[in-house]
Amino acid sequence: MMKDFTKLGLGVIALLISAVGCVSVEKSYPDKRYYVIEAARGSASGDPKDSGVLLVSSLRVSPRYESRSFVHRRSESSYESDFYNQFLVAPGAQLTEEVRRALGQAQVAQYVVGASSQSEPTHVLEGTVDALYGDFRDLSAPKAVLEMEFFLSKESTTRAEIVTRKRYAKSIAVNGRTPEALVKGWNDGLTEILAALVTDLKATKF
Repeated sequence: MMKDFTKLGLGVIALLISAVGCVSVEKSYPDKRYYVIEAARGSASGDPKDSGVLLVSSLRVSPRYESRSFVHRRSESSYESDFYNQFLVAPGAQLTEEVRRALGQAQVAQYVVGASSQSEPTHVLEGTVDALYGDFRDLSAPKAVLEMEFFLSKESTTRAEIVTRKRYAKSIAVNGRTPEALVKGWNDGLTEILAALVTDLKATKF
């Protein structure tokens, strides 16, 4: 009888060990999600320029916002990085592409080219991204903030001459604190900034 109990006890222990081995202790984490910034596609307006080669240089991004992770502002001095919601590619590359596309579509110069072009530019557009974050200081009124500054210079045989310099800032109210709402706010802000930039460059002689 004792042997039977011993065998039964060993069987129960083996069963428990097997059950424990089947239980996953792996912690579940949210999946990363990736987003892109895109301005609304507009149509060419006004008369296209028949002269000038505009080189759009790669935008520089403030070190505070150059990461692919979204940045949230929580207070006057507190910011945090969102590890699980990120840009698909670095924001500087995305915004440079959007600026170049918008200016080319609007035909602000006869040719709008990037840094890889072999064309000799008559003008160079440089830009910086000074702010790119979700403003959650007031949780009842979240905003998407985008601030950009552009320098247009005219190339010459001696030195570049700055033709114009202007800063554009947008703070767009968003519907909720979701990453989708935040991206939509950035998209709307970028659309407005590019529309204003196109208008300003259209008034410039190339």
